[in-house]
Formats: sequence, C-alpha cells, structure tokens
Amino acid sequence: MESKAKTRKNLKQTGRRLLGRILVVEDDDDMRENLFRILIGAGYEVHVATNGTEAISVLKSHPCHLVLTDLIMPSMGGLDLLTEIRRQKWDLPVVFLTAFGDRATFMKATEMGAVDFVTKPFKADSLLGLIQRILPQQSRG
Repeated sequence: MESKAKTRKNLKQTGRRLLGRILVVEDDDDMRENLFRILIGAGYEVHVATNGTEAISVLKSHPCHLVLTDLIMPSMGGLDLLTEIRRQKWDLPVVFLTAFGDRATFMKATEMGAVDFVTKPFKADSLLGLIQRILPQQSRG
C-alpha cells in the first residue's frame, strides 16, 4: 500500500492541507484498511504496519506525528512497541486501539506514556476528534 502517494494525490485533488503523519499498527487487515481510509479521508498522511517490529522499521524511515496501535499483536505487541518508542527517545504520542484489555494493562500503558485508549469498535468521528486534540498545531503539515 503506497500510503504517502495516495495521501498527497488525495490532498492535491481536494486542495486540502496535510494535517499530519500517522502510523497505524494493526494486525487485522480489515481494521487496518478501515483506519487507513478514515485517516486518508480526513487529510492525514498514513503509514501502516502489521506489528510492532514492522512499526519500528516504518518509524525509522518515515517519522510520524502520532502512532495508533493495537494492543495485542503477534511478534511485538503494543506495550512492547511503546517501550521501544520510549527507548529510542522518539517524542511521539501513542494511542492504543483495543477490543481487549483490563484496568491493570491500561494503567501500565499510561505510566509508560500512552496518551489514550480507543475501544473497538469505535466511531470514526470520535477517533478523528481525539487525534485533533492530541496533535499540536506546530506538528501538522
């Protein structure tokens, strides 16, 4: 999926300004594609990864303003991804998307620096509103 090219083409056609770069980390193909479409449609440049290991590679070559990640994934899950993001000293807000999780997991992730949690299924408008509140104006574009 050539996310950057699609985003720039979509924005050029509509005359809209790029709102920011988001990395979506999700192992479920349908959910990942749904998030991609929602975010592209809203004017974001979107990069995708299927697990935390892939996400680290993407972040090294495509700096992003925000990471939306599933909590439970094969290879490297969301908490391990957050740990690696902090170890690399990347100052990125991380939002967890999850259908599963308990209070202890949420507390641990928050202590590690997670910004918020979105429960699946979610409403596109709610997710976009959260992203708009998280991304500072100066990082957009």
